[in-house]
Amino acid sequence: MPASSLSLDTLAALGGPKAVSRKRPAWPCPSDEEIEAVAASLRQGREDWRYLCAAPKGGPGEALEERMKRELGVPFAIATAGGGPALHIACMASLQMGDEAITSPYSWGQTTSCILQAGGIPVFADIDPETLTLDPQKVEAKITPRTKAIVVVHIGGVPAELDALRTLADRHGLLLIEDCAQAQGSLYRGRPVGTFGDFGCFSMGSGKNLAAGEAGMVVMKDRALYEKALLAGMHPARTGAEVQDPERRAWIDSLIYTYRINAISAALAVKQLDRLDAMNAWRRRNVKALAERLAGVPGIRALKIPAHRDPAWHMAWWTFVPEDVPGVSRAQYVKALQAEGVPIAASYVGTPIHLRTVFQRKQYHFGHGYPWAAHPEGEKIQYRAGDCPVAERRCAEQDLHMLGSWAMQDVTPLLDEIAAAFRKVTAQLDKVREIRA
Repeated sequence: MPASSLSLDTLAALGGPKAVSRKRPAWPCPSDEEIEAVAASLRQGREDWRYLCAAPKGGPGEALEERMKRELGVPFAIATAGGGPALHIACMASLQMGDEAITSPYSWGQTTSCILQAGGIPVFADIDPETLTLDPQKVEAKITPRTKAIVVVHIGGVPAELDALRTLADRHGLLLIEDCAQAQGSLYRGRPVGTFGDFGCFSMGSGKNLAAGEAGMVVMKDRALYEKALLAGMHPARTGAEVQDPERRAWIDSLIYTYRINAISAALAVKQLDRLDAMNAWRRRNVKALAERLAGVPGIRALKIPAHRDPAWHMAWWTFVPEDVPGVSRAQYVKALQAEGVPIAASYVGTPIHLRTVFQRKQYHFGHGYPWAAHPEGEKIQYRAGDCPVAERRCAEQDLHMLGSWAMQDVTPLLDEIAAAFRKVTAQLDKVREIRA
């Protein structure tokens, strides 16, 4: 079609102009104050090596731990090299080779890989269709005498049903590990996530709510678990000073994972915490504002989150409603919107974790069939399509997500353009059906 014959209403996917012209704000975007805090910490490193290396206690690493302990109301915290190391440390302190840990198939793979890396056997329970978090009833059905932990994911920042999961863990003598990588600042009944479990694991990677390059944190309330966690990933210079139990002190060694935080990232995180609440408040407002603008738009529906769960929205999830747009596939719907400049994508998870190659073949990096070979009935453990139908359908048919960490400021004009793009696309479903996806 000649450009001269195209109107402003012509879909961008068919050659028309984009409805969204504004650029998304950059993230991460350290403030001048944060940059100066890092520079000041580096200068301090000329006199105190703990400002350059977090192997011993002290310096910005300890300052970050103390800040997190105050803000979360927990007695113990360990700053780590990332969210994955934080979760791996928690799993190593909770599991032995061949133990079972129940978790979600709907997450970034690292949630599950940390169980495997600790020698545990992941057992998958299905999710709630509205909150996308573990369904406590499905979790209870998966508990066996070999179960030692529940690893719950606050996906996208949406808190899981923590009262029920905490009750389940206590009743069955299990450890509860919270994966809060995407949920720093999310609240459950007004209380921060990460404070309900035996371990709360946070990520401060470059795309997260708190972006300090590569960093993380694991928090806990029990001294014994704290000492076990220290032994799993901290330098002897720290474990020698902090581990008190005589039996555990015998295990202090350099045979560890080097999981301590980078001191420069710690300095950045300490300062950035000053504006985390304000950034999360903007994210909450932006998700609410976008949901209001898209209410009634065919093909998309916001999640129904219970009032006692207050997400900080690392990403905002939506549900594709195919019956609203008959004859339009999710792929066509997404492609049409992406062409207009809308920051939307289909399934974040992709293939549910229990259906991925590692679990279909039961082969992991250990080789020789471990960790399943360490289970007396490991050969009977199978991972099949249909095990988690809600998660499987979500990934295959319903998943949509928009908004990322860039939405931690006022982006009202951009939201208006996004809403206009939806109206443009859904007013021309006959044209959307022509799009090759």
